[in-house]
Amino acid sequence: MTTPEREGNFEKGNELAHSGKAPVRVALLIDSYFQPRWRYKIVSDLLSSSFASLVLIIKNDVPEERERTYSEKIRSIFGQRGYFLYKVYSKLDDLLFKGEPDAFEKVSIEPLVARIPHIEIKPLKRKFSDEFSTEDAELIRQHRLDVALRFGFRILKGQALKLAKYGVWSYHHGDNLQYRGGPPSFWEVMNGDPATGAILQILTDELDNGHVIYRSFAQTDQRSVRRNANNYFWQSSAFVERKLRDLYNMGSCALKDPLQAGWTPYSNGLYKAPTNLVMSRLLVRFIRRYLASKTKNFFHFRQWFLAYRINPNGITLDDTFYRFKRLVPPKDRFWADPFPLKRDGKFYIFFEELLYKTGKGHLSVIEVDQQGIVDGPHKILERPYHLSYPFIFHWNGDLYMVPETSKARTVELYRCTSFPDKWELKKVLLHDLHAVDATLVEIEDEWWMFVSVEAESTKFLYELHLYHADSPLGPWQPHSSNPVRPDALSSRPAGRIISRNGSYYRPAQEGPGYCMSIQKIERLDREGYLETEVCKIGPSWAKKLIGTHTLNSSDGLTVIDGLMHRRRHF
Repeated sequence: MTTPEREGNFEKGNELAHSGKAPVRVALLIDSYFQPRWRYKIVSDLLSSSFASLVLIIKNDVPEERERTYSEKIRSIFGQRGYFLYKVYSKLDDLLFKGEPDAFEKVSIEPLVARIPHIEIKPLKRKFSDEFSTEDAELIRQHRLDVALRFGFRILKGQALKLAKYGVWSYHHGDNLQYRGGPPSFWEVMNGDPATGAILQILTDELDNGHVIYRSFAQTDQRSVRRNANNYFWQSSAFVERKLRDLYNMGSCALKDPLQAGWTPYSNGLYKAPTNLVMSRLLVRFIRRYLASKTKNFFHFRQWFLAYRINPNGITLDDTFYRFKRLVPPKDRFWADPFPLKRDGKFYIFFEELLYKTGKGHLSVIEVDQQGIVDGPHKILERPYHLSYPFIFHWNGDLYMVPETSKARTVELYRCTSFPDKWELKKVLLHDLHAVDATLVEIEDEWWMFVSVEAESTKFLYELHLYHADSPLGPWQPHSSNPVRPDALSSRPAGRIISRNGSYYRPAQEGPGYCMSIQKIERLDREGYLETEVCKIGPSWAKKLIGTHTLNSSDGLTVIDGLMHRRRHF
């Protein structure tokens, strides 16, 4: 529960904004100078920022950990015998699936903070918590802190929570609406959750119920707790910098809970490390799920296909997908990411075509009518790197395309020189970033690019970024609040922006592409972005369908893709 003093600060809003004033003053609370690499990155980013200043290091005055004796190790192992299976699993998982770069490798931040003032505090130790004496708290408050980051100490209580104007910020690696306690990343993998959450919160006296100021989700790695944790710990390393930037620009109104509901009760228990009995059951379920997946993949393979419907009199998207006609490719390839186009009375579908033996996609086109394929497929564009998501659009009388070229770390614009299969590179719009599924739209004489960018040091973890320009040629400027959607649940574009009844809607992939959501754009300008989910489109419109991730419509032709299992022939 928020203290009255801090609650008042949250409500004051923009009059507390730091814009034009001194940077946000930040302190670190640590036990040791040796910190995991994901925290090292936070400190490094903080020191190089223009909107925040690290002004104090508050170090826990505790003896450095010494090497334990052999007898102490034996006693520790014996004391943890009830969790033996969990300990063994964790060791093996760490050994087999250590991420690269390793978010948990310990490195010293001392060279980074050598010139920052230091204070050593001997906390008042309670059974599970640490408190600061009135004298120590007053000494710290003399540094006029705006924010204190908790990278050490135990549970903080009392005066320790009132060191900074905007409180003590702390991470919880887990969705606090579903998992409170720990271990981080473990239960999401064991339970097969599609996403793993993380939050940044302002600590309060109420345990595990701080004031959340930032939350995000990453796609869960279904095979490894360590690999899953490595990915989303790296993602979370950007939270502090983003919220400090927001605090600097917007004042305390930037510290509101990002959940629009505002209050959501927690109805689960407190999660803990599993006992041997619980762990044995989890391992049986985990292994059974793994073997079932391997068995399925031995006899079947996954294949993307296209489906479409032509309504010559229709001008809006056709949403009765069960009526669509399927276009199933040969077994040596898949077809995905369809974009429709009507030209000279004929209907065309542009799409990604990937041959399994090469693992590299190129772009193709087919002509269709009510009965099926009229002509094609024909290859229209191939590059030395993978291509997909052929976003096509008209501008100034010409036909353009922005395909996904993430393997080249670019976003490229092509112009059609001879329809439909001759294209020339017009311009590279963005350089040096791993961006996927760029989607352009012109709204009120301004061009916007919705694009998913892979979070730094992660693998396949994308966040939604916005860019704006006066024309598709650019120059494209990043949105001041990038990433505007910092999670993997609905960040990745799934087709053109839809205009319907005066509103705009963004199709979005859900997680790894097994379903889509439709997001209504509530606000879109250079200072802010807001969207709300209005519905989901799941893989239930056809038998044996297990996924769907692109939806588009143009001039009476609506297209969608689907993922299915097909039997192998041995």
